[in-house]
Order: sequence, then C-alpha cells, then structure tokens
Amino acid sequence: MDKIIATIVAFGEWLLQLVKDAFEAVWNMVVDAICYPVDKVLTFAVGLLQNIDVSGMQSAGSWSSLPAEMLNILGLIGFGQCMAVIGAAILIRLGLQLIPFVRLGS
Repeated sequence: MDKIIATIVAFGEWLLQLVKDAFEAVWNMVVDAICYPVDKVLTFAVGLLQNIDVSGMQSAGSWSSLPAEMLNILGLIGFGQCMAVIGAAILIRLGLQLIPFVRLGS
C-alpha cells in the first residue's frame, strides 16, 4: 500500500513540476514576444542615429567668430544654462506627448 501511495505522490509531484515548467515556458514566450519588437525598433533607431552627420555641430567656428566681450556677456547672463533649461523642457514635453491621456490640450 505504501508503494502505491508513494507512486501517486511522485506522479503528483511530477505533474505539478510539468505544469510549472509549462507556465514558465509560456511566460518566457510572452515576454520574448513583447521584448523582441521593442528591441528591433530600438536597434533600428540606433542605426538611424548613428548615420546622422553631426560634423557641422562639432566645429566651434560659429562661437569663435563672436567677439570676446559678447561671449563674456553671454556667459555672465547664463545663456548656456538657459539653453539647457529650454532644451530639457522641450524634451520633457515631447516625452509627455508619447504617453496616452497626458496630452492635456497640446
């Protein structure tokens, strides 16, 4: 009798492990089905961004052509910080535009 009960318990444990493994496999498939398209879109975006030519922005020729007094005044009034705040605000607004139901009339 003990051998029959042990066999039934072993079968139950095996069946429970089978259900757990099946659930884990399905879960991994669902996660991969979600992550794969996101990965491909981001890989495509990285490829696009790598092909953008930014060599014109890397030269300091436009700033060096300004007189030293003007550069000094721009530094004193915080022009660089102002542009950073405006750029951050624009990026935050664009980021909020991507979230549904947050557009709030804009």
